[in-house]
Formats: sequence, structure tokens, C-alpha cells
Amino acid sequence: MAAGECQCLKIQPAQWEDREVSLVGQSFLAARTPLFLHVPRRLHVDLESLTSQIDGVRYRLTGAPMVLHRDGWFSGEVLISVDHAAAGAPPVQTFHNLFYSRVVPKPGFDPALREMPRFYRDLRAARIGRIDAMYFWYLNCPKCLLERGAAQIILLARSTKVLATNACPAAPGPATRGQFLPCGV
Repeated sequence: MAAGECQCLKIQPAQWEDREVSLVGQSFLAARTPLFLHVPRRLHVDLESLTSQIDGVRYRLTGAPMVLHRDGWFSGEVLISVDHAAAGAPPVQTFHNLFYSRVVPKPGFDPALREMPRFYRDLRAARIGRIDAMYFWYLNCPKCLLERGAAQIILLARSTKVLATNACPAAPGPATRGQFLPCGV
């Protein structure tokens, strides 16, 4: 990740409103982070640590990274999407679950936190099954997230439904990196 360079995703958030989403084919470098009643206590520190691992040429980015944070009461994760890892680099995390997305209508973390209960209620009403975890997808690159905070957030609910191991045709890969598209399953 080049220092001083903005790599924010260029997507249309409206395309992500209440969709089924596949992240099959994405790899994430992850770090545990303490939370207090859903609020990250050191998100910036963990994000800087992950960024330094990426900058240390242990991982390669080929476009705009996807930045996620897994929610919880007292513990969560910060995740940054990466493509390839150098030999001996820590392992990456992958997902084979179906996700559901909800665009947060206002910028910032607080509106996203307030939207979460409504999102859970809507998912229960739709009878989609059990939700394993909730993620905040920051549409900022790590640099802009550190400098300015969360401008736009999409909530991702990870379901228990496991998808096939092949990536969906619209899933971003090395050739489509930075062109994240929802995948109807």
C-alpha cells in the first residue's frame, strides 16, 4: 500500500442494499481487537499494525482493500483483504458463508451501530436462518479510515449457510480487484 495514497473503493452503495453477498475468493489478514459493548477500543492501532504487515511486503494488494471489523460485546476482529502472501507470512482468513448486506443511511460508526438491531429484525422476519456474526464494512481504505474515520458503512451479516468453494462469477479476484459486486445466490 503506497504511503499517502487513497485507495478507497469506488462502488455504488445502493447496489448493496439488502442483498445476498458472497466473499468466496477473498482472503483477509485479521487481528483480534478489544471491543466494549460493540465499540472498538483500539481499531486505529490494530489497523495500523495490519497496514504495516502489508507494507512490509508480506502481503500483496492489487487494488482497493476491503476493510471489515467483526462485531461483538467485548472482542472482535479487524480484517483487511489481501491477495497473495509471501512464504512464511501469517495465515489469512477466508469465508465460504453467504452474507446479507445493509447500507447504513448516514455516515459514521454510531448510525451503523443503531442500524444493526433493525437489520437483525429484518433478517429474522425474512426467516433466513441463524446469523453467525455481524461485520462493519468500511468503504474507506485504511489510510482514509485512519485519517477521517468511517464515511460510509455497509453491514454484513454472516449466515450459517455455506456456499460452494468456487467463487461466484462476480466475486473480485486478481483481475477484478476493487470492483466488488454483490452476488445473487
